[in-house]
Amino acid sequence: MKSRMNGRTIFLTMALVLIFAIGAVAQSTVSQKVTFLVDGKIGTEMVKKGTYKVNYTDAETGTIEIKVGSKVLAIPFTKRQNDIESNSDRVTYKQQDDGSRTIATITPRGKNFTLVLAGSETAVVIKK
Repeated sequence: MKSRMNGRTIFLTMALVLIFAIGAVAQSTVSQKVTFLVDGKIGTEMVKKGTYKVNYTDAETGTIEIKVGSKVLAIPFTKRQNDIESNSDRVTYKQQDDGSRTIATITPRGKNFTLVLAGSETAVVIKK
């Protein structure tokens, strides 16, 4: 009886590990280059116009990371589906009271969704 319980416990543990592993794979990270046509801020950090490598989770919500020099800026996003695929990178900005712009959305080239960024106060700078 005791060995039967141990066998069930091991089986259930292995099943849970497998479920979590499948979930982790389902939220894979996508890496691609995105062009910003004007300067904009994420948090207190300026993203100058140019092309940057971005990484984001392939999920409805997640985090996008933008490599800016030796820093990586990370900010939460919510994915919004679009009717058509974007033929170019599209970035929208919010004008701030001080005249600066914060990055509000990013639509990567070749994708049919827009990443709606959370408020810039939630941005995190990861030094690498």
